[in-house]
Amino acid sequence: MAKNIKEIESKLWEAANVMRGNTSAEEYMHTILGILTLKYISDRNVLALQTIANEGMTPEMFTQEELYYSYKTFVVHEESTWEYIMKFANSEKIGERLDNAFVKLESDNEILRGIFNKNFNDEGIDQIKLGDVIKIFSDEDLSEDDNEDIIGRVYEYFLGKFFKDRGQKGGEFYTPTSIVKLMVNLIKPVKGTIYDPACGTGGILVQAKRYIQEHDGKIEDITVYGQEYNIVTWKLAKLNLVLNGFSLFDTDNNGVLGQTNADTFTNDQHKNKKFDFVMANPPFNMKNWGFDSLQEDSRFKWGMPPSGNANYSWLSHMLSKLSVQGKMAIVLANGSLSSSQKQERLIRENFVKENKVDAIIELPDKLFYTTGIPACIWIFNNQKINENILMVAGSNIEGNMISKKLRELTENDILNIEDVYNNHLKGQEVNVQGFAKTITIDELIENDYSFVPGRYVESKEEVIDKKAVKADIEKLSSEVFELLKEFEDLSPKLEEALKKALESE
Repeated sequence: MAKNIKEIESKLWEAANVMRGNTSAEEYMHTILGILTLKYISDRNVLALQTIANEGMTPEMFTQEELYYSYKTFVVHEESTWEYIMKFANSEKIGERLDNAFVKLESDNEILRGIFNKNFNDEGIDQIKLGDVIKIFSDEDLSEDDNEDIIGRVYEYFLGKFFKDRGQKGGEFYTPTSIVKLMVNLIKPVKGTIYDPACGTGGILVQAKRYIQEHDGKIEDITVYGQEYNIVTWKLAKLNLVLNGFSLFDTDNNGVLGQTNADTFTNDQHKNKKFDFVMANPPFNMKNWGFDSLQEDSRFKWGMPPSGNANYSWLSHMLSKLSVQGKMAIVLANGSLSSSQKQERLIRENFVKENKVDAIIELPDKLFYTTGIPACIWIFNNQKINENILMVAGSNIEGNMISKKLRELTENDILNIEDVYNNHLKGQEVNVQGFAKTITIDELIENDYSFVPGRYVESKEEVIDKKAVKADIEKLSSEVFELLKEFEDLSPKLEEALKKALESE
């Protein structure tokens, strides 16, 4: 998508205002998202056709797959073009035309089958308002490809504006871009397979693509896999992958997002498959995860996680999916770092005994749109060169405050964390006061297998505060002494002046 969502936020807001009324925020978000998707596909097609013509060829000379992989476009029938749709923007038939546009796209392109919601003509949707939304985006050019995570970014916008009261339920759709970028920069997926077992709209997988291209990798060298429980979100993940140039099938012709939406624990869509890179931001502290039916499951060989919290179920599931040379990054609530729950402590101990945990990155607060729960990133590595673990404390990571309640990690924050982790990977001992420290297994055992970075990273404030306080005291003392001296010098003159004033009375 050529435009960064930030650049069209005013139009998203305008479109949302138009759609308000008898539909919920989530319903009109999907409506707006569908319209933007059609505009994107149509604009991309116009650009591709121009490129093909400039090369002295015609689109009929290419298969669907060739158009998709070589020109980043689809077979687009006239009735699926934005130009055609705009003719009906003031008509009561606009919803019918939109539904038909998506039907045509799906029938003409195998890769798009079953992806779109074709409900623009449903009862209850105001057709005049729908036409007004079409007109709002009519002058936007969405043809350029800058790897924009269109699905996730529109979710991000609406989460920030409308879904703040939904708690973690709202957050399941979207992982903030800066967190994804940090995870990707740490485990560096350039070649092989990438898996997200709680993929939402596929944002983590799309960000991985951006990293690959920025580091001279080839998208053909990566196959992405995911699983998602919510069917609407699962379809959006498929759409997001398609719009970003990924195949929905691997070399064995298996669906990379599974055959259907499904629960990762009780209906693993990628059984017996290992991955080179695993990344996820699963729901925090999920209560019901299938404990009773999974007692003999081999994914939990490090210990059976407790029935009332899935944090360690996600850790174990993801670790079980790692290839021999694999790396993983997972966002979890900070409570996962030092849980005294017997089963979780045992699992932590077993992770350490097998030398799986590579780093813990504590994140600053206010990074998520819909939850204030403090979070962290666990990094696992099947190719560690020693037994040390890197601890990064988040308390001194300031980030950039987007609003009073929302922060994002800056490029500099990400680079600083990446630098200390890269040094750690080389076997160097890291010790940056107030920020990061390499610890040994012995230190971990001494602290009862607590992974809380603050227990190990020396506080920056203590040293700085002592020096600062001493300097302040010295400065204030000097100023007070000067004032006392001035008062002492002025006192006789003041006394004399008061006496004269009284005598004159």
